[in-house]
Amino acid sequence: MSNNVATPSKAPTNKAIAATGGSAVGAAIATVILYLLDPNNQLPGAVTTAITTLVTAVVTLAAAYFTPPGSNEAIIMTQDGPKSART
Repeated sequence: MSNNVATPSKAPTNKAIAATGGSAVGAAIATVILYLLDPNNQLPGAVTTAITTLVTAVVTLAAAYFTPPGSNEAIIMTQDGPKSART
């Protein structure tokens, strides 16, 4: 039996790190998509902003969703509610 005790941690979880990376990649992918769709930059600004936001959100969500929690990560209940913890 392990003597590891989960303690609250302010360190980002694997999913948070993946989401951060996903947002950067999503923005880059959106830039390429916009260039391929509109090489002459004729789309209105609101449309390009919407496409960039949508692509970034989808890639961010996918990166966080498909990244498993770390083997030493846990959720514990504290007086202030659920908190990320490390063992």
